[in-house]
Amino acid sequence: MAVSATETTPLIAFALPSTPYSVQMARFYVRAALSYHDLGDYAEDAEMVASELVTNAITHAGGRSVGLEMTCMQGAGTLAIVVTDPCPRPPVKRDPGDGAEHGRGLHLVQALSTRWGWRPQDRGKAVFAILTREA
Repeated sequence: MAVSATETTPLIAFALPSTPYSVQMARFYVRAALSYHDLGDYAEDAEMVASELVTNAITHAGGRSVGLEMTCMQGAGTLAIVVTDPCPRPPVKRDPGDGAEHGRGLHLVQALSTRWGWRPQDRGKAVFAILTREA
């Protein structure tokens, strides 16, 4: 069954300052929006994905702020999380060593999402992750 554009529901869309505290704010707003829209079954994975993407944007983009958007495709069981930043360089999925403290974020995003990727946007980029559940 095809899903029409009218079945797309924006859940959140806002900018966060590029500070470590913004990761906690992103997790809070993701969970609150999902709870409000009765999509709590996405909460744990969506919080983790959003926090990893926001952390990467804050750590590597060097901008003053990052954007966070979350959209639900009703009937398709699909949730899209998009984080935007002003850096045009693509995200890099690293191969961390066993004892490394950093470098696993995009591995987590890949494990928790059906698909993830990035695209150029304005002078920066948008990194997205798609989460799905049985409809």
